[in-house]
Amino acid sequence: MSKRTPLSYTTTKLTLGTFLRIMFRPRYLDRDKIPVDGPLIIAANHLSHIDPAFIMTAVKRPVSYLSKKEHFDGRIRRLVFERVGVIPVDREAGGLKALENAIKILEEDGAIGIFPEGTRSRDLKLQKGLNGATMIAIDTESIILPVSIVGAEKCKNYLQFLFPKMSVKIRIGKPFNIVNLPDKKNKDLYQIVTKEIMQRISDILPQTY
Repeated sequence: MSKRTPLSYTTTKLTLGTFLRIMFRPRYLDRDKIPVDGPLIIAANHLSHIDPAFIMTAVKRPVSYLSKKEHFDGRIRRLVFERVGVIPVDREAGGLKALENAIKILEEDGAIGIFPEGTRSRDLKLQKGLNGATMIAIDTESIILPVSIVGAEKCKNYLQFLFPKMSVKIRIGKPFNIVNLPDKKNKDLYQIVTKEIMQRISDILPQTY
């Protein structure tokens, strides 16, 4: 997504924000920690299909997401995804095109949202992280922003707006850079950094998560 916020993104964000306030009464904590410029990777725990919407409405700048291409099958969902700059991932092809698009956005000082667990947690507990966010962050020298989401797991389906009796809390952690890296980068290094990212997300989650 370009650095200048497209009108389609702004209108969709405003619509989603109203919808979320009615449904989930979200609380956004420590939003002042969000960097206003520069390449940014937002790394969060993943509990629900609606998690990207909470982060999108928490951050003033545009945020693009990686999502498997199968999520584009539905007409309405595809329309919304295209309006907000979601990047389709073709897992069968290795997802290389999606990674290239994400890197391009970051090289233009944009923001990318990633769920390092790779899938939603079924037991609420933070799962082991994958190395994708780490590799992109190192390649683009991006700032990493840990974010925790609590309560979104209660959203089981899209009809729950009829019974808005839940509250979601989104907490922003302290942004950080990956520094003092050796010249030679390998899987062991990526795993060390990924563990650091996951630890920082864990630090701002309740113990029950």
